[in-house]
This record gives sequence, C-alpha cells and structure tokens, in this order.
Amino acid sequence: MKKLSSKWVLLIMLITPALVSAQKIGFVNVNILFNEYAKVKGIDNILETQFSEPKKDLEKMVVDIKALEKEIKTNELLMTESKLAASKNKLKEMIMSYREKGTALEKEFKVMRDKEMGAFRKIVFEVTKKYAAEKKYDLILNEGVMYADEKVNLTKDISARVNKSIK
Repeated sequence: MKKLSSKWVLLIMLITPALVSAQKIGFVNVNILFNEYAKVKGIDNILETQFSEPKKDLEKMVVDIKALEKEIKTNELLMTESKLAASKNKLKEMIMSYREKGTALEKEFKVMRDKEMGAFRKIVFEVTKKYAAEKKYDLILNEGVMYADEKVNLTKDISARVNKSIK
C-alpha cells in the first residue's frame, strides 16, 4: 500500500510542473488575418490589374479556338483532305499554346501571391512575437487547432496590430 501511494505522489509531482509551465495559451487564425491583410493592401486588385491583359489574351484564345472548332465541324465535309488536316493541326497547336500560356500565367500568379504571403507571414510573426512578450503568453498557436475558445482566440487583437504596422 505504501508503495502504491508513493507512486501516486511521484506521478503527481512529475505531472504538476508540466501543467503549470504553460500558463497562458492563445490562438491566431492566420487565414482570417491574410484575408484582412489582402483587403488592406489591395493585393487582389494589384494582382488583378497586373494579370488582366494576359487573362484577356487567354480569353481571346478560347474564342479563337471555339471559332476554329465550329468552322471545322461546319465545313468538314466541304474541305479538302489536306485543308481539313491543316485546320485540325492548327487547332491542336492553338490548344497547346493556350494550355502553355495558361499554365505559365497560373505559375506567375502563384509566385506573386506566395511572395505577398511570405511578406505577410513575416509581419504576423513579428507582431505576434511582440504581442506575446507584452501580454506574457507562453504559447500562441496558429494552425491545426480543432477548437479554440474565444478567450484564447487572439486573431482580432493580432489583426488590429498587423493592420497598424502596415499603415
């Protein structure tokens, strides 16, 4: 019996420091912060403006492709074999060109968005670090949290500070 009670005391002594060590915990939803940051910085408008011309070019390519497809379908029986083959080859080339340009545009858009996201993450990290030091937080989590009570959700506070640091 004495052995059993001493094991319980030892177990309690081992667990207690772990429970006491993380006294103040908070949570920040980075996705909400990024959406607000995007609005403040007008990132979407900048990207939209920058990529509007290439998007228009792609849309024009789609119209041209559809027109050629329609022409081939309507005049297929009237075309000579060589002209039909040439039209089909031209269509294939147009489709390949469209896909290549579309892929390149998506890649470039992603690079620009990632660049902005990297700058944003750096700002959020610095602001959160400063906030944690001021408010004496031991642990602030960002992703992978299934549930966070409002009293530990620091998103609004961090968002206000991030927006202040941007302006």
